[in-house]
Amino acid sequence: MRIATFVSVLAASVLAAAAGLARSAVADDRPPDPFGDYTIEVNDAPIVKTWDLLREKMSIEKGYFHKCLESGDCPSMTELVQKLDELRQYRGKALLGHLNLSVNLMVKPAPADWTTPLEAITMRHGDCKSYSIAKYAGLQELGLPADYLRLVIVHNRRVSEDHMVAAVYQDGVWFILDNLTNFLVEDSERNDYEPLVVLDYKGARRYRSAFWME
Repeated sequence: MRIATFVSVLAASVLAAAAGLARSAVADDRPPDPFGDYTIEVNDAPIVKTWDLLREKMSIEKGYFHKCLESGDCPSMTELVQKLDELRQYRGKALLGHLNLSVNLMVKPAPADWTTPLEAITMRHGDCKSYSIAKYAGLQELGLPADYLRLVIVHNRRVSEDHMVAAVYQDGVWFILDNLTNFLVEDSERNDYEPLVVLDYKGARRYRSAFWME
């Protein structure tokens, strides 16, 4: 599925790097970003504002969700709460695989803008961004460390389209949670995916290899 205005995102990223506004985003206490290429922080690009705004909405939504859990008066959340409780019985790769499958089955593919996790689940439709963001938030809710979670915008060479996936660091490996497949794969196995931008709680970073993709 296409991600609009991505060319402008990369162009702005290149300008930011040239102006000395970017720096290495890999910290000593957390794994490097998936797909095995260095990333550089993006400070001034459309994707930064989009991601910052969405994170604010997700924070508000998370507070609402937990308030509902405490009150026990949110019938619209019953299925989601039950699914999360079911997923908590799994660990490691089994947890990742079942979450990936669950979200893939709960959401139907359809054109969509950037949506919050609850919007995607309650509307039951969305594009690759909706699937990936729902999985990203679900993994946080299930207790996975924030440093081990990423959203990655890639270019799918097979269909010549931009695409988004969730990535999780488990047992020294990055696993890709993708709405295009119900199977877990490692980032090194997705040679058809060219990584462009990575998003997480620290912000947005572009891949060094994407520097030349204007």
